[in-house]
Amino acid sequence: MRKLTSAIPLYLCVLVLMLSTTLAFAQKRVPAGGIVWNYVARVYFNPDNGTGQVAGYFTYFPGVDGMFAGTPSEATARFTFRSDTLQLQPVPSQGSLGVILANSGEWRIYFNPTPSGNWSDLDSFSRGQVAAVLTHGTKELVSAGASGTSMFSGDVHSSSDFVLNAQDVNLGKIFPHGFTVFSTISNVPVSGTSEFPVGLPYAGSAIAKGPERNETSTASGSNDR
Repeated sequence: MRKLTSAIPLYLCVLVLMLSTTLAFAQKRVPAGGIVWNYVARVYFNPDNGTGQVAGYFTYFPGVDGMFAGTPSEATARFTFRSDTLQLQPVPSQGSLGVILANSGEWRIYFNPTPSGNWSDLDSFSRGQVAAVLTHGTKELVSAGASGTSMFSGDVHSSSDFVLNAQDVNLGKIFPHGFTVFSTISNVPVSGTSEFPVGLPYAGSAIAKGPERNETSTASGSNDR
């Protein structure tokens, strides 16, 4: 019994070290070119006035556990996002190749401990705490037949701390230098909302951008936190 009692402080030290490692991993910056998220989404648009919004949910952030409150879906996703209203401008098609341009702007990631996402309710993807405010450059939605692609880059405007499963998380620390998003879009329409009656489903991933050259020289010899 004495041996067991005397070993308790050692066990506690090991436990604290394990927890510290977990917290640090949640904050670890992803190197340039590494995947920073995967997601599922829909782009909603109104053909009558050429406006649209994008909303969806995340299936993966590196080092973040508990992405869902149940079986993965929009209804259980704790991390969702929604864009500001976009102005969509088609350009002349070339045969079966179609291109739509969308203006640059901002979008937000939300952390909702009690999710209730619903594809027919855009507001359901913008509930909870604003975890990050991000920018996006001009988007180009390219369609060819039944599917299409899209790619854009953006930066972190701001991000906030929150706690999930005893982890201190700040998404902006995972990709502090920004990101580039790659998407695959289905051109088979699905139902939208009253404001944006047409929806197109899509999914994709994002990779981390590297620091600017002056940031690289400043950070040389230092370790990520």
